[in-house]
Amino acid sequence: MPIYLVRWPDLSASFVQAEGEAHLLDILDQVGNPDDCEWSIYEGPLFIDFWLPVEWSVQGDRHRTPIAPEQVVLGDVGRLVSGSVVEAIELSLADADDGYQTGAEVLRLAFPKLHALIDKCSETGGELDGEVALPEADLREALHIELERFLRGSWRRAKLEKKTDAISRLAREMDLSIELARTYEQIARKQQSGGRDAERPPQEKPSTNPPLFRISNHHTQDCGQPPAIDGDTAGKYVGYFANQYGEQAVFVYDYQTREASVWMGETGWGKAYRVVDGRTEGITLTESEATWIRACWLAAAGEHSDRGS
Repeated sequence: MPIYLVRWPDLSASFVQAEGEAHLLDILDQVGNPDDCEWSIYEGPLFIDFWLPVEWSVQGDRHRTPIAPEQVVLGDVGRLVSGSVVEAIELSLADADDGYQTGAEVLRLAFPKLHALIDKCSETGGELDGEVALPEADLREALHIELERFLRGSWRRAKLEKKTDAISRLAREMDLSIELARTYEQIARKQQSGGRDAERPPQEKPSTNPPLFRISNHHTQDCGQPPAIDGDTAGKYVGYFANQYGEQAVFVYDYQTREASVWMGETGWGKAYRVVDGRTEGITLTESEATWIRACWLAAAGEHSDRGS
């Protein structure tokens, strides 16, 4: 699976592994609108260090003498105690040639104007010299040029505000890229039943016909009691999901309150997560889960999401 180097409209860049550009767009949309990004497949050196923010030392260390467990002393671990261990992990380029070359290649690909200035000022003319002094006026000019992508993004968003077509409205309301908005709109159109009155919530009558769809809970008892949801309940849109591992989820949208929730077996059936504008609050989703929830949202609320309550 390729690794992409993504340049954001501000002065930042990311490494992202994705199956292809469609997958990449969906991953980037988890943190921001990728419309103003540029990317390329990264094939350069890659050497990055990860470490935990823990202070520790060895007391009474003597040369060529094995260290006993009681000599290892842990200091401040506050950042691990008070928050997410994963989010506390610190990263940096490795203190090695490949680590330096990783930074140099990222600079060349993601920040070409700044790289060109460093290259110009370097005595070698071809190798990046970390000791080279950059004239401040030239540095500021290069950084302003690097931020042109940010300025173009502001103009694009301003134009989007004036467009009234369905795809543009969807992209604006959900802060999606145009390509993702078009994809989700197509998914929603396939899921959406025909002939529903868009101005009134559907008022289904209790059905005496055999069930159209029936499935049991596939999760263990440790996941709690699953929600008892009746798909024939009037004024509700219900969606069901299961991935290749058998993990299940249920989406429910209330046409009267215009509120949506999702229950997920893998996180425990007992908690319902609120869904707003197609995004789920309080939980990290996989790509397939996020795509399914957005498709459900568009099928149920897409026609109402731009209207007041």
